Amino acid sequence: MVATILDKYQQLNKSILNIAKMKYFNEIYASVLALITVIGWKFNTLAGMVVMILAATAALLLTKDLKYVIPNCIYFIFMFSEGFSNDTFPIPIIIFGGIFAVVLLIFSFKDGIKLKKMKSLLGLAGLAIMTIIPIIWCRAPKGNEVFYFLFFGNLGYLLLYMIMSNGIKDNGIDLLAVSMSYLAIILTCECALKVYELRNTVDSILKLWYYLGWGLCNEAGIMICVSLPFVFYLLNKQEKISGICFQNFKIMIGVVGIILTTSRGAYLFGFIEIFILYLLLLFTAKRTRVYQNLFFVYTVLLFIVALCLKDKITLVLEEVMNLVFNEGFDDNGRMELWHSAYAYWIESPVTKIFGAGMLCEIKEWNSAVGWQVVPVVFHSTFFETLASSGLIGVLFLIIHFIQKYKNLYKHSLNLFLILGIGYFIVDIYGMIDNTYHMYYYMLPLMVTMAVIDVEIYNKSKNEIITS
Repeated sequence: MVATILDKYQQLNKSILNIAKMKYFNEIYASVLALITVIGWKFNTLAGMVVMILAATAALLLTKDLKYVIPNCIYFIFMFSEGFSNDTFPIPIIIFGGIFAVVLLIFSFKDGIKLKKMKSLLGLAGLAIMTIIPIIWCRAPKGNEVFYFLFFGNLGYLLLYMIMSNGIKDNGIDLLAVSMSYLAIILTCECALKVYELRNTVDSILKLWYYLGWGLCNEAGIMICVSLPFVFYLLNKQEKISGICFQNFKIMIGVVGIILTTSRGAYLFGFIEIFILYLLLLFTAKRTRVYQNLFFVYTVLLFIVALCLKDKITLVLEEVMNLVFNEGFDDNGRMELWHSAYAYWIESPVTKIFGAGMLCEIKEWNSAVGWQVVPVVFHSTFFETLASSGLIGVLFLIIHFIQKYKNLYKHSLNLFLILGIGYFIVDIYGMIDNTYHMYYYMLPLMVTMAVIDVEIYNKSKNEIITS
């Protein structure tokens, strides 16, 4: 009886894996999960999360490969529509999440921990350890003990990286790229729905500042900038005109999303990123002549549209230029935050070496959901790391950056050029805004690094076998 069930399970596993190899499987699979994410975000976060967890559990049981939970891990956090509350515990999420966690750990570590697969371990482990150490002397205000979880944020990201690195068997870069391409569409849809809801509250949508639940509109801008290079990676591989047009359509949706975020940083860094990546395609794509012609067509179409809608486009451009280059030079209090981070860092020899901790400054803040007591975020990867984990933390951050770009290069030159340019621009952006140590950025990054490291491991293993 047991042998029969196991035999049926193996047959089902093979059938599912054969289906997963079909040409458009990744696009269909990721788009369905993306749709669930947007519907869950708009109508019922709890129900959407339960569906996402069940889908991930089913995918893992049927395939026995964590590759097929990549989109679930990336999209899950972007389903929060009302922010986070410490007062209520979502029981269904705890139950189903606990079941999924058990299944996840079984499939990840049933063959032990494979350190050779984790090429980025040193930098991430160092950041995790250095974030925890200051808990010894850094204290949360009475009644806000929940903030202690922030000390273990980087540890959580490290665990996700380790789980995915050990549990992914097959090469997953294409599914990752497709999943990230739909993240740009998810964020554009969420921004569009929120802007439509608030459209009558301002005379121009470019003046909106709004909260999406999981984060602010400018944070959506950051993540669209993170997502778009993956679309360019897919575009770079296209040989058919239909595929080229489809991936370009995703980029156009992402451009709309960037505009709707009303983020000065996303406008500046996002459009620089898109321009550089389009130029890169002219020389690196499989069908360079097609892209050169396409670039020419885009130029002509933009010129025609600019002539036909001259007045409206002029007004929009003036607003955008004013937002980026006039208001854009207003630091919105960032200099004060950076001075504050520096002051906490130099308090003592201990804080210089190990940092003052994630809770070194806590204020009553007029946040997107009203006045709250919250830990101050210093709006800079460098200053946030310096204040929270000191010089050693900054050292491990540098090691992490080196490993990240080194592994992109080890994977392939195309991936290094396209994703490397994208991440480099976002890392520069992160020096003046929130990227590292923030859950919405770190969770997709951990999945990405795990996928890349597994592919490097599989490639080196295959080279040893064939040599």
